[in-house]
Amino acid sequence: MKKKSDYRETRIDPAPSRLSYLFHRVWLRKSFRLSILFSLQMSFICLLILSIHWKYDLNLFIKKNIAQLSEYIAFSPAFKVESISIISNNPLVVEKIKNNLAFNFPLSSLDIDVGTIKKQVENINFVQSASVRLTSDGSIEVKVEIRKPVALQRTGQQFFLLDASGAKVDEVTSRSDRLDLPLLVGKGAEYEVREALNLLLETKSLVVRVRGLVRIGERRWDIILDRNQTIKLPEENPIKAIKKILALQEGRRLLDRDILYLDFRNMSRPVLGLTEKVSKELREIRNLVRGENV
Repeated sequence: MKKKSDYRETRIDPAPSRLSYLFHRVWLRKSFRLSILFSLQMSFICLLILSIHWKYDLNLFIKKNIAQLSEYIAFSPAFKVESISIISNNPLVVEKIKNNLAFNFPLSSLDIDVGTIKKQVENINFVQSASVRLTSDGSIEVKVEIRKPVALQRTGQQFFLLDASGAKVDEVTSRSDRLDLPLLVGKGAEYEVREALNLLLETKSLVVRVRGLVRIGERRWDIILDRNQTIKLPEENPIKAIKKILALQEGRRLLDRDILYLDFRNMSRPVLGLTEKVSKELREIRNLVRGENV
């Protein structure tokens, strides 16, 4: 009997508590449910905004520190570049290349592209080729091979030094600056520099009298000698024509006479051009022979 009474006393009341009852009553109201839903949405939006703002600040912090760290590493002694060394025997070449590159030191080796520097140096007229490397002592080393001028080209009032390939090496102010080089004139002369040099080599004893070569119609050459004499070479086999002219010069000293030009454009029928003085004398002789001048 005592056990039954204990069970009745500890039995749980199935009726809802007052708080639970009030909550269910309030929940049945539509306005309350909407307000709860709205509050949840606003809370989510606020959390999202706070999260984005926090991440943005975090990103700025990370970027700022990474930038500072990168700059610190880039300009550390292991990566710092403070000078440039141009290897050339010509001080003018060294100065021109330095002015063309115009680096603001110090630099970081991480920011230097040796391939770009190589292209930039090789784009300079007088540079034929270049090699660029970063040295262990924090310097940019540039080795250059300079184009060697072999001819002087006149274009209008300008004079350009040309190498054997016809590339412009530099510009000079007048012909007298490089009297040691042959003078080339005419359109397209720069494309046939090697041919012009070969023709000069074939002139042999006449080379000391050569004042220049003129490119005619981008097809053939005229050789200009002192005493205002001109040798007109053919388009085909100009060296053969020069050999014939040399034979005439050695045998008859033809170019030592009052001759204005030798026209060998048609080697089977060369033409001899006389000066005005000689032409006048010949006309007078003809007149005397014909009895027209008593």
